[in-house]
Amino acid sequence: MFRFPTGCPLCVGVLLVVFPGVALAHEGHGKEIGPYDLDTPRRVSPETAAHIGLETAEVDFGNVEEVLPLLGVVRAAPDRQWTVSTRTSGKVLAVHVQEGDTVQQGDLLIEIDSPELAANIYDVRKLEVEYQKLLLDLVRAEGRVEQFQVEVENAAAIAELAEAELQRSETAGQKVISVNVLAERRAAALRARGEAKRKAVDLSIAGKEVQVLGHQADALRLSRDALLALTNAEAAQQGVLTPPSDDKPINLVHLLAPADGVVVTRSARPGQWALAGEMLLSIADYSVVQIEGELPESLVARVSNRSSDVVRIRTPADTGFRGEGTIKFISPMLDAIKRTAHVLIDAPNPEGTLRDSMFVHLAIVLREEEMVVVVPVSAVVRDGPVQFVFVKNGDVYQKQDITPGRVNDQVVEVLAGLAPGDVVVTRGAYSLTQLRPTRSALLAAAERAPEAAEASP
Repeated sequence: MFRFPTGCPLCVGVLLVVFPGVALAHEGHGKEIGPYDLDTPRRVSPETAAHIGLETAEVDFGNVEEVLPLLGVVRAAPDRQWTVSTRTSGKVLAVHVQEGDTVQQGDLLIEIDSPELAANIYDVRKLEVEYQKLLLDLVRAEGRVEQFQVEVENAAAIAELAEAELQRSETAGQKVISVNVLAERRAAALRARGEAKRKAVDLSIAGKEVQVLGHQADALRLSRDALLALTNAEAAQQGVLTPPSDDKPINLVHLLAPADGVVVTRSARPGQWALAGEMLLSIADYSVVQIEGELPESLVARVSNRSSDVVRIRTPADTGFRGEGTIKFISPMLDAIKRTAHVLIDAPNPEGTLRDSMFVHLAIVLREEEMVVVVPVSAVVRDGPVQFVFVKNGDVYQKQDITPGRVNDQVVEVLAGLAPGDVVVTRGAYSLTQLRPTRSALLAAAERAPEAAEASP
């Protein structure tokens, strides 16, 4: 008697060829029958439908947008990134945030003990004292100007009186007034006129002194403000002209959050000596991001002449995410090697799904066509050149070939094969292709076949 060798692959193959029905019956525990055929209807239990995530939707009229697919990279918006550094060197005393912490504008980030800050404030105070002295000299000079103005007015009045007295004396003649008295009155008039001129000169000099002192005070004030700007003092420390207190030492630098955001990097450590201008923290706000893409030279004109600025965004990691952005900029220059134009897209990101350096799929909407029969892209399955969907009839799912038209990232236009009102599988269609038909599904299809034949002309 001939026996196959144990473990022979040929033997297993012969058994499968000779007894195919036995193998299929064992695989389906007696429920699955027939060969693997996509055209055979499938009946799916509620448990299996839930397991494969089966979802359906009714076919309806809709819009088909002509879109241009593109690949993009997520970046933080340039105007939503901040670097935290100090303008005066010192020792880091404390760092109050970690990477990933969310901060709000004005939050205390870093404390630094800066002798340089104390020296700057000392110099500022010296300049302030000199500035106050100049202001006092300026007030005195302005007072002298007012005094000289009064003296000039008095001297001018005295000179007018003396000249009037002299004129009356000369009119009366020598018979009434002696020559000596007339001479004295002439001399008095000359002295009064000379005194009035001298007072006018003093007034002019005092006015020039006021101008010079004003210029000096302005220059000293600007020097004080410039030095104060170098102190890197926070708003609470801007009153450095007041005496220091125990709770507000003049050598302590407080670095505050410049805006709302997330701490992206942290290089500062307690005890570290921080140099002026050295980056200690970086903060970014990702509630709005910028996506960079490269647009091929042959497609620049189509995108430039688009009728919409909408750009749909999808992430490979999260198929359920659907973001939307707008085109902000298309570079007027082409890359000499890649022959592409740089394109920038602004996109809101309130949930933080879009992360820095993430690759995303973009769909730039070029134009829109209305009132055509459409199904979701997820409903269509490809089998070589054939495209089909699964139509639901009760609890049975039947493969239905379609003639597709225009396709975008959301829907497929159906030119033939479906009508509004049909219920198709929108999620889990590919999983249905992997299920073998059951005996009950075959019987249900066979029962409906005569009805379909009678209904057909």
